[in-house]
Amino acid sequence: MTYQQTAPPQAAPVSLKRPATLLAFVIAGAVSALSGIAAAIHMMAGGRTLAEQYATDLMNSDPASMGIDELLSVTGGESTGDAIETLKSMGFWEDVVTTASAELMLKSIVALIFVLPLLLFTLLAMKAATWARVLVTIFAVLSLLPHLILAIAVGLPIEQGLGFVGLATAVLAIVLAWLPANGRYAKARKFAA
Repeated sequence: MTYQQTAPPQAAPVSLKRPATLLAFVIAGAVSALSGIAAAIHMMAGGRTLAEQYATDLMNSDPASMGIDELLSVTGGESTGDAIETLKSMGFWEDVVTTASAELMLKSIVALIFVLPLLLFTLLAMKAATWARVLVTIFAVLSLLPHLILAIAVGLPIEQGLGFVGLATAVLAIVLAWLPANGRYAKARKFAA
């Protein structure tokens, strides 16, 4: 008696349907990262004009903490504009603008340090790999700091708006990353491979 050799039946490949929550997660993470990148580029490209505006707005927002009150009392000036003119005449305004420019540069570098990895890992998370979702979560939490710094920045209305967008979408990305549908999709992809 001979036995016929046949291969076991092969299961047809299963097509996995990507959940909408995964797409929403990737979009939220990318928007959060891109808002931080846009704010950082704007601060870097703003140059002297943005630094002067930033320094002036800081002086206008809280003259007491900037020492403007003392300067006005000594010089007899009445407004922040008088204090700025006094600083210009004494040759200190360039130092103030240089300091403001350095602060803007520092803010932009801090933002880029945290949001560039967020963008990278968000793009890698398209396949819902658990390690990528973990890294997106970590960098989304870390990116809350620069987004918060941008959101409360005085005198930078564009950066404030982008900071609030970045905050909201980073929190949304964190929540969406761990929805059950994304976890089931990641497990199904792992077992299908």
